[in-house]
Amino acid sequence: MLSILSTTHFRNLEPLKWGPGPGSHLLLGGNGAGKTSVLEALYVVATTRSFRTSRLEDCLRHGASTFHVEAEVETDHRAGLEVRWVDGKRVRFLNGKASSLAEHLAVLPVVAWTWAEGDVLVGAPSARRRFLDRGLVGSRAATLEILNRYREALTHKRQLLLQGGDGLEVWNHLLAAAAAEVIRLRHAYVERLREALVHVVAQSGLSFPPIEARYRPSPANGLEGVEAIALHLEKAEERERRRQLPLVGPHRDELEILWGGHDVRRVASAGERKALSLLLLAAHGRALEAAGTHPVYLLDDADAELSPQTHAAVWRVFQGVEQVIATSNRPQVWLTLEVGRAWEMEKGRLRPLSP
Repeated sequence: MLSILSTTHFRNLEPLKWGPGPGSHLLLGGNGAGKTSVLEALYVVATTRSFRTSRLEDCLRHGASTFHVEAEVETDHRAGLEVRWVDGKRVRFLNGKASSLAEHLAVLPVVAWTWAEGDVLVGAPSARRRFLDRGLVGSRAATLEILNRYREALTHKRQLLLQGGDGLEVWNHLLAAAAAEVIRLRHAYVERLREALVHVVAQSGLSFPPIEARYRPSPANGLEGVEAIALHLEKAEERERRRQLPLVGPHRDELEILWGGHDVRRVASAGERKALSLLLLAAHGRALEAAGTHPVYLLDDADAELSPQTHAAVWRVFQGVEQVIATSNRPQVWLTLEVGRAWEMEKGRLRPLSP
């Protein structure tokens, strides 16, 4: 759980030291007030990345050359996380010392809903693969090493294919071993996700048709292990040489989200997809909890484009989690909902509102 968030020279925020406490928190304010920047700062210190930009230097306050974000985290013990942008580089610390990325990520798991989360339902397959891998790393940060091992082998194979493919057998052997681990982990995560999704949809009370998450690994029988994957890689070798592309492996996996047995992209309305993407995020958090981690939930303008009834139903599934922080510029839609504490953002400053 986040105990204290501190920022200096981050986006449009004035110097901030915020102790939200457990439960649900609502940040209210107009566009440009700094609400999303608070969530982004928390995401940056927890993950070392931003959900708004691939360039961390974009988070610098106008005119500044460095920023500093710090979090005090309380689990079974207290820990301190820091991320700085200094001399054009990202620097991270855990309890004041350099640490591995996996150690850093394990301290404060977060799950965030932003406008980009809509891509999980309607975007390219790569968005759903990133969603899967966030589930793996959020469940156990050490799986980052397995994912990196697969990506490294895949990068070498791509280079070889562009150069004619000599020596491909060695990298196919390494790919098959790493792919078997990735597929096994993704399958186990999707099984937890499926169960959690059924639960959160029922908890919301929304009259949706049956919703199902279905994992489609590449190759289709990848769960049979290294030898089965190696055989598919061997059979695909000639096609891969012709196309100069790796055609088999977890980089081509798919996560299907079915709405009453049909692709959700084809049958659900925009509002239904928005609500479902929020419920999918809640299920993602529940799947992490089933693996023994307790994430902080970040919901940026999650109420936008939802009817009051749908918004209330979605908000219901986030009640009872250890810590959830939501933003909104529509205070009227929250008046009848249960919120632990409300805060106002104005010109980069955060202050508590009266109950």
